[in-house]
Amino acid sequence: MSSGNAGSDNPGSGAGQLLFQPNEEAVAQIMSLGFSRNAAIRALFYTGNQTADQAADWLLENNDKNLDTPLETDLQGTSDSSDEDEFLTTDTFKMVFVVNMELQMGVGKVAAQVAHAALSLFRSMMEDEVKAEMIMAWGHLGETKVVVRGDSTTQLEMLAVQAAGLQVDHYLVQDAGLTQVTPGSKTVLAVFGKVDDVNRVTGSLKLL
Repeated sequence: MSSGNAGSDNPGSGAGQLLFQPNEEAVAQIMSLGFSRNAAIRALFYTGNQTADQAADWLLENNDKNLDTPLETDLQGTSDSSDEDEFLTTDTFKMVFVVNMELQMGVGKVAAQVAHAALSLFRSMMEDEVKAEMIMAWGHLGETKVVVRGDSTTQLEMLAVQAAGLQVDHYLVQDAGLTQVTPGSKTVLAVFGKVDDVNRVTGSLKLL
């Protein structure tokens, strides 16, 4: 697959671009999938410069955008914005969903539970002005979402406690039990925050 023209691989060398040093190993991995270097750099920037897998997921979600626009254009575009917009580009955020694999839910059930977790955490955060700004920043930077595997209910509960201890926003879904699982089953844990903070909770888990 390809997301851009070969002639757009150079992401530019403006002041904003120089502040971001991409993970070159991840860049090479993403380019091996058929994406341009510029697209790879943009994806790594908007997913916290972590892994090729997370960046590739972001590219697939945002493939309708012009991925060959140099990253420096985005950064320059925010330099003349209001104070509120300046906040939106200060940090990168992501939302991670930990699915309880112990429950052996079907694909549709997992999708429904992830959606439940996302909406519940979103609504909860929007009730707080500061947290709502974090959500706005997340939306401004592509709404990075990652789904990972959780081994058991016990693990999800432990991760929720860990998130609380780190003051990382989270929501643990307890299902009504109308289909597939027993009432009160803990199906999905949603965790949201700055990329580095979320990785401290879920960074060791494998993608679903």
